[in-house]
Amino acid sequence: MTEFDFEKDSLSDDPLFGEKGESSPETEISRLLTIEEKTEESAEKLWMIPFADLMSTLVILFLALFGYAYLGSSSDYERAIAALQKELAGADKMDSVMKKEKEAEMAKAIEKYFDEEKLKDMAKVEMSAQYIRISLSNPVLFDAGRADLKTQAAKALEEIGLMLKNIPNAVLVEGHTDNVPLARSPYRSNFELSAARAFSVIEFFIKAGVDPSRFSAYGYGEFRPIADNTTEESKAKNRRIEINIVRTT
Repeated sequence: MTEFDFEKDSLSDDPLFGEKGESSPETEISRLLTIEEKTEESAEKLWMIPFADLMSTLVILFLALFGYAYLGSSSDYERAIAALQKELAGADKMDSVMKKEKEAEMAKAIEKYFDEEKLKDMAKVEMSAQYIRISLSNPVLFDAGRADLKTQAAKALEEIGLMLKNIPNAVLVEGHTDNVPLARSPYRSNFELSAARAFSVIEFFIKAGVDPSRFSAYGYGEFRPIADNTTEESKAKNRRIEINIVRTT
């Protein structure tokens, strides 16, 4: 068998060639159609690549937004989110969205008040997915070792009380102290002092016309500090009242 005969026999086994070892028009057309169909099928699936990238990016974005909202965010951020939800919400969700928008507006109003009264160094507002937290340092509200409200505390609490009357949310009032033992105080421990201060704030709000059934009081003493108690500055941060407005879920 010659080299030519060998090549001819090999070609005759190729399904793309006819019986005589040469490509027939029908086979060639079939082959081209098959290639074209596969190319079109591949092209149709190309949209999945950018779509998958987009979905991955959106998942990362929403996880970041959730984490930011959960850990704490500004009232401006919450107002923007509420406005977006308002645009996208259906009729069945509108009531909840409107409540969240009202909460964000209230937090912004309190921030503005603290700024105007130059209380930003001793009072602040934080928002999370669970609470609107209004933190007031004790020098704004109480004298050392005492639980009766100072005269100048009334103005700040009156403003907060007016806003609380406009929403139905539950309110948790927490008292906190530093770790310095009490001296010449009617209270036996920082636990008692912190609880008495929380009750004093609640009593003020009740007299201002806020529904008593909405309040709960907690006294944590020195056991939930936000700073170490090694310096006077850090101790001052720990001496505080926190008014936690439970957010709409």
